[in-house]
Amino acid sequence: MKNSLKLAVTGCIGSGKSVASRMLEIMGVPVYNCDNRAKYLMQHDKALVKELTRMFGSECYRADGALDRNYLASRIFIDRDNVKRVNALVHPVVKSDFENWALEQAAPVVAVETAILYESGVIDSVDKVLVVWCDKETATTRTMARSGMSRAQVESRMKNQMQPDELLLLSDYSLYNDGDSPMLPELIELVDELKNISFFEKPE
Repeated sequence: MKNSLKLAVTGCIGSGKSVASRMLEIMGVPVYNCDNRAKYLMQHDKALVKELTRMFGSECYRADGALDRNYLASRIFIDRDNVKRVNALVHPVVKSDFENWALEQAAPVVAVETAILYESGVIDSVDKVLVVWCDKETATTRTMARSGMSRAQVESRMKNQMQPDELLLLSDYSLYNDGDSPMLPELIELVDELKNISFFEKPE
């Protein structure tokens, strides 16, 4: 049995990549969510727990073992070097976890959803890249509505991410999500195409 074809689903904050990922799951494509798994691993991976505790103190974890995300964020974002240190620690673990997960999937196509495809190194573990994008104002208002963040907070996050034009230049496929045009027909067509070029072989 050969490996599944691995599709990265990426895009800036508010682009709608999570919506696209949910549609892929409904279509039977297993999806690995990097953000959710990173949160899980930071709480359950013993090596990560040990290193985060060493870096920022035992206050990182509550008495029940749960990660105190507010405390950790308060320590990380006061210093850019802290951000780099945590990323250098977490990203390789998530990348390895995704690779192991992908090997366990009995599907011709699997997907990984990530906002930091290139920054995290996950790009090295995928075969194709789909960028979900929209105009900046649409992405901003969407994020403000769902998160409660201010416009300034959203725009600050956007500045720290790769921009849509950069992502589009590096992608194999793109999906424009303005909220009006249906995405499902394009995703169905894309999955059919990917299945045709999949490396996956069913056992006889």
